[in-house]
Amino acid sequence: MKKLLQELTVDFASPVPVYEQIQRQVKHAIAKKIIGQKEPMPSIREMAAYLSINPNTVARAYRELQQSGIINGRAGKGYWVEDAIVPDEEKVEMIKQEFLQFLEKAVAMGISAEKIKELVDEFFGKKNGTS
Repeated sequence: MKKLLQELTVDFASPVPVYEQIQRQVKHAIAKKIIGQKEPMPSIREMAAYLSINPNTVARAYRELQQSGIINGRAGKGYWVEDAIVPDEEKVEMIKQEFLQFLEKAVAMGISAEKIKELVDEFFGKKNGTS
């Protein structure tokens, strides 16, 4: 449970609502096997205090994760991971989001699209033994 909390961050400047950020990060943690099936989730209050956010925001994130079958439980009794299997499509979407963030940072640092493509080609060329 503490490992999960250490993985979570909130970007208040992001256009993505905080409850969605929490949902994504919980899914990422499950995909990365930081938290597994039937493992307890932090309480709503504990997560809210850790992230310095309103407990209602965490409750909304948990409610939506519960509706999608990822976690289960109820307020006052606790929450746990129900389904630790993240579908491949969702994993691909997670990677796309992370890659987009990487690209945005690279462009902000002044790295050209050509150089980024060159780096990606170089990386995959070396991984496949073709360089």
